[in-house]
Amino acid sequence: GAQTQALIPDRDGRVMAGFAVSKFRRSTMIKTTALGPDAEDGMPAHVLLAGGAISRPLAKGALAKRWVLGLMLSTASLSWTPAQAQDSTVWLDEITVIGTRTAVSVQDNPASVTVIDREQLERKAPESIAEMLRDVPGVEVVDSSAAGMKRLRIRGESSARVTILVDGQEITDHSTYGTPILIDPSRVERIDVVRGPASVLYGAKAIGGVINIITKRGSEKPVEVELGSTYYSGTKGWQGWAALSGTVNDLDYRISGSLEDHNDRKVAEGRYSSSGRLDGTSFDTDDLYLHLGYAFGAAKNHYIAFKAEQNRLATDSWTDPETLAYPITDFRIELPQRDRRKIGAYYDGKDLGPVVRNVHVDAFYQTIEREFLNEVAMMPLPGRSVTVTSTSDDEIEDYGGTAQVDFQFHPDHYTVMGVHYLSDGLDAAKTSTTVTTGFGPRPITTFSDGVDQAFIRTASAFAQNEWSFAKDFKLATGARYYYVETELDYTTATNKTPETNSDGHIVTSASLVYTGIQDTTLRFNYGEGYITPTLLQLFTDTAAGRGSITYGNSDLDAETSRSYEIGARYNAHGLAVDATGFYTTAEDYIATVRCGTGAPCPTGSTASQYIYDNVDAATTYGIELMAEYTIPGTRFTPYANGAWMRRKLELVEFDTFNSNTPELSGRFGVRHEAVVAGLNLWADLFVRAATGVKLSSWNETTA
Repeated sequence: GAQTQALIPDRDGRVMAGFAVSKFRRSTMIKTTALGPDAEDGMPAHVLLAGGAISRPLAKGALAKRWVLGLMLSTASLSWTPAQAQDSTVWLDEITVIGTRTAVSVQDNPASVTVIDREQLERKAPESIAEMLRDVPGVEVVDSSAAGMKRLRIRGESSARVTILVDGQEITDHSTYGTPILIDPSRVERIDVVRGPASVLYGAKAIGGVINIITKRGSEKPVEVELGSTYYSGTKGWQGWAALSGTVNDLDYRISGSLEDHNDRKVAEGRYSSSGRLDGTSFDTDDLYLHLGYAFGAAKNHYIAFKAEQNRLATDSWTDPETLAYPITDFRIELPQRDRRKIGAYYDGKDLGPVVRNVHVDAFYQTIEREFLNEVAMMPLPGRSVTVTSTSDDEIEDYGGTAQVDFQFHPDHYTVMGVHYLSDGLDAAKTSTTVTTGFGPRPITTFSDGVDQAFIRTASAFAQNEWSFAKDFKLATGARYYYVETELDYTTATNKTPETNSDGHIVTSASLVYTGIQDTTLRFNYGEGYITPTLLQLFTDTAAGRGSITYGNSDLDAETSRSYEIGARYNAHGLAVDATGFYTTAEDYIATVRCGTGAPCPTGSTASQYIYDNVDAATTYGIELMAEYTIPGTRFTPYANGAWMRRKLELVEFDTFNSNTPELSGRFGVRHEAVVAGLNLWADLFVRAATGVKLSSWNETTA
């Protein structure tokens, strides 16, 4: 959408009338304001004589009539200052396609969405993308004790159940931890977040939610150079970046690079460290990015782009010694390599015609190379020890794309249709070395290795229709059909043979939005989630993590969820509120169980080994709140963001609320903005807090 504001002066230069016209995809909003004669030049008005707003779909040729009406409503003098105009813009006014795949404001979005725009990003230290989302209600940051590899949980769901997109294209990761967000924050334009299941519009794995990271294009000037650097006292680390960007005629470009290096984290001497530094928490990373874009057509409504990016990370991992339980005496992980490379191509056509409104097509190719080392030391009996060293050298190869067409067959209907394809391959080479001492006159060493090559190929078709069936009401319904093929193409394991399986599944969604109350939006949303098992869970056997083998299970079912939401948003008079209540059920969660207690393990397995199985379910409910209020006549804005959440795990033998999810979490504070000597100054004083957590699993309980 777009907005135009206009002021009309009299012969003495005083403002007589003012109005703002906001043009959206299918409607135009005209807001008019007139102020009484008590208003002084350059000061806020005291008396409101006349005002009005119109927001409805417009028939062809009706726009001029609405403009006339807007001018007639404004007949008295108006005092207007740039500062006041800026204060009226808050996060609920942001236009986003997340949650609907069509342009709509956060205020009127049927889903639980949050937008972190460029201004907000620039006000945060560029430590990581995950840290920039820490204060979104319902979002938690986790790093699985591996520094530099932060991941996100949403509404209690693990990172493996959250879809991470970069420019709308998915980053996959076949691990039990989920997808880490490895991208340089300095090249990010904005971040869009959907909280709750969104598998209809954004594909499999979106049970917890969706994070879409939108990268920067070229700057408006022909040539612009950017430099930045940050020093981190906690790690004696630094981060630096540089970018060259611009727009020449219809071509825009951006080239950027960054380096980051951190030493072990600083901690108090005593419980965890005798030196004041936490071993195993250092990491370094670098990032390269290229963007080329070209606008064409008579109205410049066609745009093509090419993007290339590379991110490399090397990190260690820290283990809390207090979590080691008999017979484990030491646990160590190293991640010397995690390299991601990607190229992508994009086309967008906007406002193409009265029926075919917009067209989007994208395609990408991506590789991830990673190395992993895990060492577990055990002492089952005095004088006897067992050390298991596991390594994994993996390569993930992905390619695919999306095509979407927006139709408007009727003034009251807006329809989105699309197809998506993703080929996701894993080539895993693993080794395991076991050294036992004290069981004989000399150490006993055993070695095993294996190679697995497997694929998941997903083809899906989706559709969503928005129906403005009555004044101020909009109903949206959607569906997506998945066809998933999993294949074990090659393996050296003697207990497995190459195989191919397939499955089909339909997910649906529905939402209702009501905007009949001034400055208020009420909404209801229903969504379903769907996750296919990872290639690791389906086909790969590994000794990493426990020192005991965990077997893949090709008979695993997909994880599914259903979520119900009600919400309300208000935005007027300096007050902005976004409140949501949700209830989610999920089933067929995949976990590891001991052989003999769940799915059948291969012949020759022992009770100390594990296998993946569908054994868990979960019920999650809670309330999320974002609110802020700008105190009139000041630049002070108190705010509060937070969530109350309860999550019950339904395990095989018992149910528990010990789900590693804080019952209360949030941030509250006050912001202040000012302009001093032509400089924009900004300050934020806040408190961030969360209640403690406990975790119970199928096999054991730990606090």
